[in-house]
Amino acid sequence: MPLAIITGANTGLGFETARGLLRLGYQVVITSRDLDRGAAAIAKLKAEYPQADVSMLPLDLANQVSIDSFSRSFAAAFGKWDVLVLNAGAKVLANYQQTSSGIEYHFGVNAVGHFSLVADLLAHRAHVSRVVSVSSIVARFAPQKLGPAGSASSYSAGASYSASKLSNYLFAMELEKRFGSAVFSSLAAHPGFARAEPYGPSSTRFFESFLAQSAAQGALPIIEAAANPSLVGGSYRVPKILELWGAPSEGIVPKITSEQTLKQNFEILESLSGKTLTL
Repeated sequence: MPLAIITGANTGLGFETARGLLRLGYQVVITSRDLDRGAAAIAKLKAEYPQADVSMLPLDLANQVSIDSFSRSFAAAFGKWDVLVLNAGAKVLANYQQTSSGIEYHFGVNAVGHFSLVADLLAHRAHVSRVVSVSSIVARFAPQKLGPAGSASSYSAGASYSASKLSNYLFAMELEKRFGSAVFSSLAAHPGFARAEPYGPSSTRFFESFLAQSAAQGALPIIEAAANPSLVGGSYRVPKILELWGAPSEGIVPKITSEQTLKQNFEILESLSGKTLTL
């Protein structure tokens, strides 16, 4: 039975991704910052799939100590993983914040935290393994300057969030470029306009209430990227209709993507995490 790790899966898209992979016969390990919410998610999943093998481990991607602890705990309890879904992330925050390492919070959690996690977990991958990075349609609207966006004195929530999601996409493509092979692949996916845990301004929540597709529908590109063996490394799975709604399809590459920006983003993540990523 293949094992999938899904970060941030106690609710929303991550939870629906866990449901989808359990239906496909995966053993699933979800992560959660909040132990009570994580336990509640496990209870719901086990109630729906009584025979499923599903577990939870704590993980706070804003805290390097937590990331390193997770990797040790996972290796001790489970040994190897087959699929790693990098789903967890900071939602759009109204005010400027930083991680425990002093990095702008969106970028520190969504991009640097996941890079650090991958760096730790690659040593524990199965012979055939896959990493799926969850990006966003807003990646195409990110600032042209790569890396964390914003400061305490000059902050745009949208710019900071989109910068982190662009980094997720660029990381996925460079990971495939550097290490992709017959036994290791890196893909990206995004859910389009999907209802997840409430976040952002009231206007976003208003339009989401009647325009967004369900979290279950939004999770389909992520599930496909994780579980469809016919998809090659470097694929970018997104909703088909304007990348907002519908069945999974291949996405539009952000215009900023180039050999130079892929390499530059990877180097930024190495520098900010203090880790070198090797297979």
